[in-house]
This record gives sequence, C-alpha cells and structure tokens, in this order.
Amino acid sequence: MNRSFLDELASEISSRGALEQEQVFRELRERGLSPIETIYVASRVLRLSLPEAKAAIYASAAWHDQHDDWQQIQSGLKD
Repeated sequence: MNRSFLDELASEISSRGALEQEQVFRELRERGLSPIETIYVASRVLRLSLPEAKAAIYASAAWHDQHDDWQQIQSGLKD
C-alpha cells in the first residue's frame, strides 16, 4: 500500500468539497483501489474512523458484489 499516493488521492478528492459517501466509494472502486486502500482513503475524505469506514464500505452499493467473499474470509478467520 503506497500511503503517499493514497494521501494525495484523498487530498485531491477532498478538495472537490462535500461528496456523497456512495460517490466516494464508487470512484475509488472505479480507480481500481483494493478494499483496504478504499477504507484508508474514504476514512480521510469522509472524516470517518477506520472502523466506521470499514462498516461504510460493507454497506456501500459500489462494493456490494464483494459481500459473499468477505463473509467467507470472516468465517475462515473464526475457524
């Protein structure tokens, strides 16, 4: 994870003013960011804590198709 790049991206997105949460998640997905990178950038752009950003990405329509994979990973971690 290139934090310098992600911090610059967060700054660029934030400079546009207030954005809808879903807009941010959709743009980051379209740019090819991983879920972890998306959580990192979204937390800065939307001024959320990392746990709040993690919950928000899970609720996001832009990342909805990943829910099954995430559930399998979570289940595997518990075993």
